Amino acid sequence: MRLKTILEEVESRQLDRIEKSQWYERFAYISVDDSFFDMQDRREIPRGTFNSLFRHLNCRSIHHNRRVEASVCYDENRNAMNGKILAGITYAPGESVLVARNGEIFGNRWMNTRPPIPEKAQDPQRWLDHCKVLVPDDYERNHIWDMMAYKLQVPHRKINHACLHGGVEGCGKDTMWAPFIHAVCGPDLRNRGLASNETLSSSWGYHLESEVLIINELKEPDSRERRAFANKLKPVIATPPDMITVHRKRLHPYEMLNRSIVIAFSNEAVPIKLENQDRRWFCVWSHNGRMSEFDSKAMWDWYETGGYEAVAKWLWNRDVQAFNPGAAPPMTKFKHDLISYNMTTAESWILSQVQLRVGAFERGIIGTPLRESLKMANKEAPEGIKISYTMLKRALRDGGWVDAGMVGSYDYQVKKRIFAIPELIERHTRSDLRRLWEGGHRREIIAKRYAAHYAKVKAKEDGEQQNDI
Repeated sequence: MRLKTILEEVESRQLDRIEKSQWYERFAYISVDDSFFDMQDRREIPRGTFNSLFRHLNCRSIHHNRRVEASVCYDENRNAMNGKILAGITYAPGESVLVARNGEIFGNRWMNTRPPIPEKAQDPQRWLDHCKVLVPDDYERNHIWDMMAYKLQVPHRKINHACLHGGVEGCGKDTMWAPFIHAVCGPDLRNRGLASNETLSSSWGYHLESEVLIINELKEPDSRERRAFANKLKPVIATPPDMITVHRKRLHPYEMLNRSIVIAFSNEAVPIKLENQDRRWFCVWSHNGRMSEFDSKAMWDWYETGGYEAVAKWLWNRDVQAFNPGAAPPMTKFKHDLISYNMTTAESWILSQVQLRVGAFERGIIGTPLRESLKMANKEAPEGIKISYTMLKRALRDGGWVDAGMVGSYDYQVKKRIFAIPELIERHTRSDLRRLWEGGHRREIIAKRYAAHYAKVKAKEDGEQQNDI
């Protein structure tokens, strides 16, 4: 029975069975590539292939009634049959077969392959339990579920960050994400893209043509190649850019809408190094060991016998109204570790001073010239650590301090740049911030001068007493 179904499916997809009268409902002409767009299967057909497919048809010219190639016959009758002319193609998840952009019409290669939602489905608890084993933190796990459900329910919106899921080989990461990928891409995985370090660095962009882009074994290259690798990833993970160029061999490149979600897997403890202000990655690490062969087989057998449908229905029913796809991803312990690995000892130390508000930063406000704060920080730093002006500015930014700009007041009309914690910015006017800094700053300077003077006087007195003895 299954063989008969497969044969019927193959027969229904045979393009050469299409009559000439059906051409103009099925195909549109692509002017930029001089080819044809199949509006049912969403694929391009070169002119030569079109001729070969329909060479068995008796195609005659409307001008001299002589036999012509099928593509010429299509061209000659296109206007009379209301055939469509496309400026090019695109890939636009969530849009119809034809997409309007800047007054032109494009053929959409994306096709919704989400399987239909069953009226009845099994209990998805087996998968939910597996997710809990891999991601035991409730907040992190719910964010992943929100990402999955939002992508499934709202294909035309971009989730503006990627997910990095790390863990030892065989712990069940692929098993956890498989039902989501099946729910979005269908059993044929049509809208799934696979990438690696090598393909991401390639000039071709076929992997970009996807709703779910999976990066297996993510590993950042050596430092000399790190910037180029990061620059390749940035436009894919988040918008802007709203459009991404897809380069193809022997064909014109085309612009696709940037709507894919990036899921990266890695067995490396430090697959990438992140900046403190990173807004592109949500990172989780699974600490459990390898799945047993018995558990793995049982889970995949369950998927094939109704598990896929059970998870899909659960994701379809999940409420994602509160999920903000454009917001920065939550901070996790794994992400904090990845950020820390990217810092030098000096950068890590000065950031901790700023965040904890100790030493030169205890009052939550500093101002220019920063040399006094920098001098104090270097005096308090452990031996061997030297804090630079650049490190201090970066620590203020990464520590959440606000640059209030050049600030003056009635009392202090020569403007100075003020940096302060958000609470002070919210409670005080700019003039008050300047007075707050100057008042405390001057008291600190006077106290230091008095302490230095007192130390000199005491040292002199101690010296004179020693001489008398």
